[in-house]
Amino acid sequence: MKGFVLEDINKAIWRDVPEPVAGPEDAIIKPVIVAPCTTDKHLIETMGMPHIQGKVLGHEMAGIVQEVGSNVKDFKKGDRVIVSSSNPNWKNPAAQMGLHKLDMINPYMVEDSRINGCFAELFFVPDADMNLAIIPDNITWEQAVILTDMGTTAFECVDLLDLYYGDTVLILGVGPVGLAAVRAAYLKGAGRIFVVGSRKVCFDVAKEYGATDFINYKEGNIVDQILKINGKPVDAVAICGGQRADIIVDALRVVKVGGKVTNCSVFYYDEELVLPMSAISYGFNDKQFRTVTCNAGRAILEKLLALVEYGRFQPEKMITQTFHGMDKIEEGLQLISTDPNTIKPVVFFD
Repeated sequence: MKGFVLEDINKAIWRDVPEPVAGPEDAIIKPVIVAPCTTDKHLIETMGMPHIQGKVLGHEMAGIVQEVGSNVKDFKKGDRVIVSSSNPNWKNPAAQMGLHKLDMINPYMVEDSRINGCFAELFFVPDADMNLAIIPDNITWEQAVILTDMGTTAFECVDLLDLYYGDTVLILGVGPVGLAAVRAAYLKGAGRIFVVGSRKVCFDVAKEYGATDFINYKEGNIVDQILKINGKPVDAVAICGGQRADIIVDALRVVKVGGKVTNCSVFYYDEELVLPMSAISYGFNDKQFRTVTCNAGRAILEKLLALVEYGRFQPEKMITQTFHGMDKIEEGLQLISTDPNTIKPVVFFD
């Protein structure tokens, strides 16, 4: 079959790759729609995880079941399904302690050459009964595919803030993950929601999702801007974008004493971060900082699908381009970094 493979830094090509083989508990999915992601783009440019060289790229997909193993009970050929961008290994004892995220089966996280990405004609899903979710009939392909990473990542990032209704929340970075985080904060009961970015197209969607205040980082120090507008530190901060490691310092400076900061942004470059003690009140402030891995698995996907099914979340609002044909993946990836009006492109495999 054909797959879009990372050959070297700044070199990804279509070539023949082996077809996946399902074990008794696994499934093979035919992708219908994929969403090129900033992560894919950055990994091509940096090969920040060397073991992915030679692997098929891609981690956001919705498709149709082509084959299931003999032990799969809840899914069958022809089902419309989504799968998380990472699949937990539910047989790791850590999963029994609620730590399923510690062992993710993802092409970017494991060296196993059998585990490849979804930019291919067929996609392998381990432990299908635990990692797949049926797409309800009234949910479109476009809505479904956005949940696989943007939804699972952003909603987990916000969930770990433990918001109380009426809280003031800051979303740092308002690309597709940040936009989903805006909606998650709104649904969690946040009162005032600040977003930081620079692009009108993103601010417009953020407003539809519930954002109340908009900070352009190009117009001055974001901490100063927020403190001036809000009059005091915010209750919680979710870092959902930005490649500067010192954005963590900004988050700690602007969050209240006893507040929480979560980070789901990925920093690909090996830079050192200097943490000024003043950012944490010299150690006496109970501020909490936590890095976040996206949630994953059938249960969280079904919860997110319910939000879409019943009109609580409209993920399709962040889709700015729709392409048809596998070969359009490269164009979608290019737009992410070159077109300021691009939020999230999707590609149908027809």
